[in-house]
Amino acid sequence: MREDDARSYHTSAIDDIVRQITWQSQKQLLQTLSRPEIGLTLPQMVTLFAIREAGICRMSDLAEITQQSAGTLTGIVDRLIDDHLVGRVRDVEDRRVVQVMLTRQGEQRLALVEAARRADMDRILSRFSIEQLRELEHLLQLLLDGINELISDRDLERSPNGQSNTSLSRNA
Repeated sequence: MREDDARSYHTSAIDDIVRQITWQSQKQLLQTLSRPEIGLTLPQMVTLFAIREAGICRMSDLAEITQQSAGTLTGIVDRLIDDHLVGRVRDVEDRRVVQVMLTRQGEQRLALVEAARRADMDRILSRFSIEQLRELEHLLQLLLDGINELISDRDLERSPNGQSNTSLSRNA
């Protein structure tokens, strides 16, 4: 098999595996989020993590970070406020601007999500040796670096000022 053919074959196989991992991981995450002690939807979890990453943030910034419309995000944040996971605060410089921040209960709920995800990952990876875990971590980091580079390049192509605007959304 020629090198180009081998690369194409393996790229296709890896793409299929990544798609399957993404699908199965999303199903597993939804099961985790639906546990009674967690009780979050995927958009709520994404929003909570984005708020935690940003600290205190404006709703418009949060909409951009989470890639959700302002209307959708308002509904999500309202439910998070009703559940005492997020609080609204007024901007000290412009009292008309409303910002959101995590409450102590929001932090605790995210800690539950992270602990559950870590326990699930421990179980998933239990058949790997330490050396295999190191190698997998290294290879996955290379894959992630490539994904981030592709996203950054596409953002630069679309951005009118030539600056990337996904630095925050990568962490969400």
